[in-house]
Amino acid sequence: KEEEFPATNVYTHVASSAEPLTENNRKSMTANVKLAAYNTLLSQDKNCSKFSNDQQIFNFASDDVSKNAATKIPGRLFKPLSNYMKSIGQISSGRIEGTCWLVTANLVMTNHHVYRMFMKERKDFGNSKLPIIVSFDYLYAGKRNHAVNIEVDDEWDPSMQFESSQLDYKFLRLKEDERIRGREPLGPIVRSRPLQEGLVIIVGHPANSEIYQETCVVVSSYLWRQKLGERGKKLLGIPRHERVSIGLNMTNNDLLRCNQACLPYDTTLFSGASGSPVFDLNGNIVAMHTQGYTLDDGKRTFPLMEFGVQLSAICEDMRRCHVVEEYFPNHEVREMDTD
Repeated sequence: KEEEFPATNVYTHVASSAEPLTENNRKSMTANVKLAAYNTLLSQDKNCSKFSNDQQIFNFASDDVSKNAATKIPGRLFKPLSNYMKSIGQISSGRIEGTCWLVTANLVMTNHHVYRMFMKERKDFGNSKLPIIVSFDYLYAGKRNHAVNIEVDDEWDPSMQFESSQLDYKFLRLKEDERIRGREPLGPIVRSRPLQEGLVIIVGHPANSEIYQETCVVVSSYLWRQKLGERGKKLLGIPRHERVSIGLNMTNNDLLRCNQACLPYDTTLFSGASGSPVFDLNGNIVAMHTQGYTLDDGKRTFPLMEFGVQLSAICEDMRRCHVVEEYFPNHEVREMDTD
């Protein structure tokens, strides 16, 4: 009934000969009414709802509302994030690029799959010494002359190169260079608090571009597979026999099977952002961007869902090498949530 969904709360479309009621209008109105109903359901006392004992309905409503949540971030994070950006760089070799970040004064962290691609690039070029370069201060598209380029030290003791292909992380050492002195190591702001909801901020170099920052909504871990399938079908909107299959961008299936290690979220960052640090709203690094599902219809690529590996899982894995306290000294610190 009209009084149950006031016009001030629900989107409506007045049809006319100039603006007929199209299928897209109808779908938008339907989605808006559904969202209003979900908001009403979530805002009332559970004891007053006939759905009070149906947790599945509440979970579904909550997830559908949260994906439309505003992605605003508090102003207090602007200054520290701008400082942290100086310690986040593009890492590249030949035609391959990713993102990395300073953990200590001369150690960077990136994805293991990025490093494997570098090794393949060396093989393809027939050059085992093809340099791996980290570029800091790459702030303007196509203007790399102001970037600080530092080579990765291939002579670093292999026994010290801590890594995991399953959790998709790799540490590399940079050659000594005065130009990176004074940049803040980000290891001390790593936290091993696993996230299940809320907002995160990704900072990296997507698609060989200058550095970007994006705020993303975390997707509930219990629904990401279902939601992924729904989004793929919705975007395609064509008969099943004509559909393009959903593709994976650098996917690690072992990671996706482990809910404790995997952090799903909505973002538009693609390849090149692999290895980007993922910040929570306390300004701490809680995950590292690693992979995603994308869909290509032949004309453009749609982001369906992206994933990070939780630093809590990486910290636990690093205990076997007895270096977690050295690299991430504050990982067990628990601040009060400020988001």
